[in-house]
Amino acid sequence: MKLNSIAIGIASLFLFSCNPSNKTSTSADKNADSLSTTTLADSVSSTPSPPENSPAKEGNETFTLIKKSQKSPGDINTSDINKLSEPLKAIAALYSGLGGSNCNDGNCELTTALGLGKQGSKEQKDLVKKWFAHNKAADQLIGQDFFQPPNSASNFSDYQYLTFEKNGDTITVNYDLLAYSHGETSHIKGPDTYVIKGNTIETLNRNIWKDVK
Repeated sequence: MKLNSIAIGIASLFLFSCNPSNKTSTSADKNADSLSTTTLADSVSSTPSPPENSPAKEGNETFTLIKKSQKSPGDINTSDINKLSEPLKAIAALYSGLGGSNCNDGNCELTTALGLGKQGSKEQKDLVKKWFAHNKAADQLIGQDFFQPPNSASNFSDYQYLTFEKNGDTITVNYDLLAYSHGETSHIKGPDTYVIKGNTIETLNRNIWKDVK
């Protein structure tokens, strides 16, 4: 009787190990583990790597065109002037007609530093006209050849300092323009604000020549 019980037990164990459903379950578990491992590996390998030279977000840029000095006028800063993009150069060309920069004999230091030659040159007119289309102040300056009296005259003006701050497409112009008239002095100060829209520059606010819209 004991022998029969042992024989039955061995037979049952043999049948269980040969059961196809049990093998399928074990195989499915192995496949699931393999799939899980493969999916994780694919996920890691497919995660995009950050670009090696991803550009930094553009911050504010400041350009000092005329530096304040102990004497009048301020000092021309050619290192920053040489960094100006074309629209910023156009704004500088406009301001070289709105105020003086140690002008003498048809030459103003700011216009010369911009590489535009004499005051009212074709290069200066074309640059301002290109970026300030339909701008009354620009049209008036072009019409009078950007004339600035020499600083030995009874009426003249000189920038004590002139800076540009670029924040995206918005340009803020800070300055102190000393105006001299028959022994009396006064000051016109910024900030003035412009915005670059495509190939044109629009005036948002201007303290200098503020009556010319």
